Amino acid sequence: MNRLKPGTIGQFEVTVKNEHLASAMGNTGVDVLATPMVAMMFEAAATDALKSVMKPDEISVGTWISVYHLKPTPPGMSITVRVTLIESRGVKYLFDVEVHDEVEKVAEGKIERAIIDKDRFYRALNEKVEGGRKKEE
Repeated sequence: MNRLKPGTIGQFEVTVKNEHLASAMGNTGVDVLATPMVAMMFEAAATDALKSVMKPDEISVGTWISVYHLKPTPPGMSITVRVTLIESRGVKYLFDVEVHDEVEKVAEGKIERAIIDKDRFYRALNEKVEGGRKKEE
């Protein structure tokens, strides 16, 4: 099922807004891009890389992530996240990631995503929800 070759690129771009800041996530007084938002941007860029090979009945899900947040980025500055596929194993795809603002590299890391059957995923999720409801009764 290896549908992408190593070297495949994905990208995500955004301007840092107030809702992306650490202070918006409860870290009072820290008005810079939050690390959890960097992780979300990893996911968006990796999803971009995978979308060209996904079938209509498939979704991609995150399975593993490693984020090194190196430098702060203030609100109003543009961010570019670029992932490069380094390995694929079955349904799993491992990417190297670099994040740059308008001045410098601000983060790096790796992310793994899997392409899976959408109906199977939601069937399992619904079974979990129903099982949890039965425990509450």
